Amino acid sequence: MECFPDSGVLAKKVAGDAHDVGAVFLHLHDISDENVQAAFDAVALLDGTPVCMLLPRDAPLGLIRRCHANGARATVAEDVTPEVALDMLSLIQRGVAFAMINERMQKAARAIRARLSERELQVLEGICDGLQNKEIAHNFDIKEVTVKMHVRAIIRKLDAKNRTHAAMIARDTGVVG
Repeated sequence: MECFPDSGVLAKKVAGDAHDVGAVFLHLHDISDENVQAAFDAVALLDGTPVCMLLPRDAPLGLIRRCHANGARATVAEDVTPEVALDMLSLIQRGVAFAMINERMQKAARAIRARLSERELQVLEGICDGLQNKEIAHNFDIKEVTVKMHVRAIIRKLDAKNRTHAAMIARDTGVVG
């Protein structure tokens, strides 16, 4: 087993001999945009090699989803025990994909869902899908002014700065996919 100090070094190594790599644990302790992108680039270079990304325990659910969307087969908290890591290695080499999320993430999503009405959750999902108020209104056969009212309520209940911030909160906490 080899260890690499960061995803950039891993990417250079893999570019030379990707055929020798059976599976990769990629520890992403710094989740800045630059480092996350470098990790995704390394995963792409691995070209189908099973990758398990070790993330900070407080990594947002949105990041976990992005990791899987960018080719990671598994995502787990960085403090996983060596025994569990070996079991995970066996699973990802057999093609199993999974994400281990902590209870705090699940509680945050449940708390947000509890604050919002069913219609507000539907409107929030529309916002996350990039729809304009007019499109959301058409989809639910309601007036645009009603959608605006729901958007204001969502922003207030999530303590967001604007609709984009509300969408980011919803994605990061896993309230919407």
